[in-house]
Amino acid sequence: MLLRTCTSKGIKYVIFPENKFLRVWDSLMIVVIIFYTFYIPFHGGISGGYLVVTSRPFFGFVVSMNAIFFIDTFICFFRAYRDEKGLLVFSLRSIALNYIRSGWFFINLLASFPTTAIDYSNYKNADPTSGSTLFIFELFKLLRLLRINVKIKQMLRSEVISKIYEHVNLAVTLMLKFLFLIIVVSHWFGCIWGYIAYYENGHTWENLDNTTNWISNWYNSMTDPPPGSLNPIGFNNFMSRYWLCLFWAIQTITSVGYGNIVPVTNLEFAVANVLMLCSGIFWAYVIGSLVDVVAVASKLQNEYVERMDKANRMVANFEHKMLPESVTGSSVDMKPSKRVRRFLTNQRDHCTKNWLDEGSSLSLSEEYPTLDILSPELRKVCALNLTHNFLETIPYLSSKYLSPNEQAEIALQCRTLEFAAGEHFSSHPEFGRGILIFRQGLGFTSRNLTQKCFTWTRGLRGSAIDVNEVLVEDEYYKEKQLIYHFVNYTKAIFLPREAIMKVLEKNQRAWKDCARWRYFGAALVLHSLKDAKSL
Repeated sequence: MLLRTCTSKGIKYVIFPENKFLRVWDSLMIVVIIFYTFYIPFHGGISGGYLVVTSRPFFGFVVSMNAIFFIDTFICFFRAYRDEKGLLVFSLRSIALNYIRSGWFFINLLASFPTTAIDYSNYKNADPTSGSTLFIFELFKLLRLLRINVKIKQMLRSEVISKIYEHVNLAVTLMLKFLFLIIVVSHWFGCIWGYIAYYENGHTWENLDNTTNWISNWYNSMTDPPPGSLNPIGFNNFMSRYWLCLFWAIQTITSVGYGNIVPVTNLEFAVANVLMLCSGIFWAYVIGSLVDVVAVASKLQNEYVERMDKANRMVANFEHKMLPESVTGSSVDMKPSKRVRRFLTNQRDHCTKNWLDEGSSLSLSEEYPTLDILSPELRKVCALNLTHNFLETIPYLSSKYLSPNEQAEIALQCRTLEFAAGEHFSSHPEFGRGILIFRQGLGFTSRNLTQKCFTWTRGLRGSAIDVNEVLVEDEYYKEKQLIYHFVNYTKAIFLPREAIMKVLEKNQRAWKDCARWRYFGAALVLHSLKDAKSL
């Protein structure tokens, strides 16, 4: 039903979550949100619009940020979204109705009100030290902060943030996250504290020392201020004012409390009490969270870090960064390494499957445990990336005869074996005979343990041995079948005969056109061999 509604007129205008433009746009919106997170309280509580009035480049920058917000308001009419059941909704009509009914369209539209341009015009035509006539318009900017929660959720799901979590140490990332959080909260508390004095002085920064407020109390307490000391009085001394407010905020949050900056009026005492209570709760949260990060106490995060490390080790062994669709059968336009990392990140975020459960070991998953927790299609793609080159060295298992699904079926039943120097191997104790494909090492083959003549097998990467004879039944001249001897440490991929024959039974073309002729040739060779004692 969803597909039928979305094949109608206008589907080409829908912006899907994986759209490259949307990734860039969301990254830009993250920058805009961060800018307004700092700019709005600074403009309202510290500068009073000084930079907007005196600097045309900064005025143009703020206007451009406002324009981006305005454009984003209407881009939301074209963004596909997931409903409460997790289904992707990409009907333009459904998107528009959901956007309007949620109320976000009207909030976003009011938040995009051009207050900066109006303020600029007001300051140019009136007293630049007073913005009280249009102060009500500044309240519209606060509506932009209502979008922070929405944008944070989009930001956490964005390509940029996901890459950071995937490629950077998680503990370091969380430490930087809490550092940023401390800076933001300190900035807001400082700006709120500064706005109290601004409000008590009649929405002006001039003659601030002549009214009763905490800034005038601090300033007048310095009877003989030394050269270079802070001077928070005046419209143009906004940075001195900011450092003073930030100093009070940080010492309040961290419970240092030097006592040199104190509230004076009833309003200041009330606001200071509220901020101190909030500071205590926030600081306790930060300390508790930092202890959790340092101690790595979260089992979920531990599991994510461990699994991502294993995944990185697995993708480092991919023979190709991305095999063509004709080989994998997958039409997803994304590198398998990237898909694996994204799958693990999504699995952590949404707790799909049993994240903390141990998966059963299946073939390659003994060496690459990540395979056990991937989706079936992604598991197939990864298995092919790990073994495709090796399978192509075996004619009847190559992509010439087998489909991607058939190759993946064999790949997922491969075993990765290791041998020490001096060991010998003829069959696996659980899976029987099979093909060995050397990944590393050196060895030779013989027809049995007592035979004096042997054939050297160079340990070249990707060298497959016993390609033909593995097709012959186990009972046929068993004493003359190959035995492997290893000279040094050797790593090899083992393809069980049972898995090979199972695929060939289904694919008659591979058997009739290739495998059966190799079967007859190997049987003839074994039959023509003389008894080992006569050699």
